[in-house]
Amino acid sequence: MKYILTISLLSSLSATYAASTLENNDKLKLAIQQLSNQEVVIEAIHDTPLKGIKEVIVKGGPTKQVIYMSEDGEFMFDGQMTNLKSRVNLTQETENKMRHEMLADFTRQHKSIDFLPEKMTEHITVFTDIDCGYCRKLHQEVAQYNELGIGVSYLFFPRSGLNTPSHQKAVNVWCASDQKQAMTSAKRGETSEPLMCPNPIELQYNLGLGVGVYKVGTPAVVFEDGTMIPGYLPAAAMKQRISQVKAQH
Repeated sequence: MKYILTISLLSSLSATYAASTLENNDKLKLAIQQLSNQEVVIEAIHDTPLKGIKEVIVKGGPTKQVIYMSEDGEFMFDGQMTNLKSRVNLTQETENKMRHEMLADFTRQHKSIDFLPEKMTEHITVFTDIDCGYCRKLHQEVAQYNELGIGVSYLFFPRSGLNTPSHQKAVNVWCASDQKQAMTSAKRGETSEPLMCPNPIELQYNLGLGVGVYKVGTPAVVFEDGTMIPGYLPAAAMKQRISQVKAQH
């Protein structure tokens, strides 16, 4: 199994449930209960176009994942479901929707560090790490992104984890009197005195886990519809990629 949550499901599960969506799925609930003793929340169970197969959204800690199960609860599948006729990746569509909803919920309550143009036509959220080389390369082009109408909102995902030097560098930027200048200085490799203040870095990191940044690394770029792409793209290529994704809808 390739994803963290699936591994935990197969190794342990005493589940809690989003009961309103699960009333008619007792066999699936029982099957998942018997898989693991780790607390996992089953957030939803949906029908799929494939007869007898259910789409199950599970959450362990901050991490969410889509898995598939036979409706009798005897089989579980980990992978992508694609409609070969339409060439639509159904799993990716569900993941994009989850990502969009999670980011929307988060940004209603918490701030990001924003580099936004006056006339913004596109917007991306970037999970970034101060020490990541391609994160620095992307930031070098933020002005060009803005010139093309692309707004960039940064959330931190220290790759080495919480309570590490990379985490502290993120806190230093957040606690600076001028966050945008501090971000630019830190991305240049400039050092600063350690700072401390109330900050959302741990919440941002856990959100990154939830939306799957651990699968792609940093920078992880999330479009407005929830599509996530890995790595750096030059400003013009990013604009083109956003247009391509929009054209698919």
